[in-house]
Amino acid sequence: MSTPSGRARPMSRDDRRAAIAAATVPLLARYGSAVTTRQIAQAADVAEGTLFRAFEDKDELIHAALVAALDPAPLVRAISETADRGSLPETLTALAELIQDSQRATAKIVQVAHQVMGDRGGPPGGPGGDARRRHRDDVHRNHGKQGPDSHRDARMSAVQDIVEAIEASLVPYADELRTEPRVAASVFFFLVHGHASPLLFQDGPLDATQIVDVFLHGVLEAPCQGAGPPHAVGPPHAAVRPPDPHVAAPDPTASLA
Repeated sequence: MSTPSGRARPMSRDDRRAAIAAATVPLLARYGSAVTTRQIAQAADVAEGTLFRAFEDKDELIHAALVAALDPAPLVRAISETADRGSLPETLTALAELIQDSQRATAKIVQVAHQVMGDRGGPPGGPGGDARRRHRDDVHRNHGKQGPDSHRDARMSAVQDIVEAIEASLVPYADELRTEPRVAASVFFFLVHGHASPLLFQDGPLDATQIVDVFLHGVLEAPCQGAGPPHAVGPPHAAVRPPDPHVAAPDPTASLA
């Protein structure tokens, strides 16, 4: 933003902190806790001393970067900017790759933050406690709500934003879907997101193409023939017999007596 004289308006401290934290995110994903303040300063295009005028120490900077990494806005923007790839499978594959890339980067940064917290842990009054308190306050301030449920509310809001962005990408293909785009978007997101858990695989996660194939075609050898649930519930493969005309139908009001 420029002033009436045409010169750039100096950034506020909060804006400067946000810009430095955003520049730190990819460096943490790449270098982990070994990232240097010189590398961060170069990425943020500021002098190294500026870092310590914006943040008290490296710990506070790393936690600010963690807050920035958890912000869903960049992923939502990337999903919204993903061009129609010409077909539903190709579009879904591009979206799955975006979500997976975001998850990998965020997981790395969370791991780094936990490592730093562990290395500098201590009683609440110690330096580790100060860093944890600053991080907690930053999260609350960024999401605008205090209290024990603030993290849960923020995560729910983030998921909603991401699902809505996916839904908008699926609307052009609504005629190809068996469900509403909103339902398809929710299932797709949780399939991709849930698969990132290391507890779900041993030989490595499925790639985006494999996930999309399962999402679109399921796991059956042949597609289901029925359009809904069966009309009768009984043992597997039980034959449905036509009603016997010689047997009187039960009185539907008998059970109300």
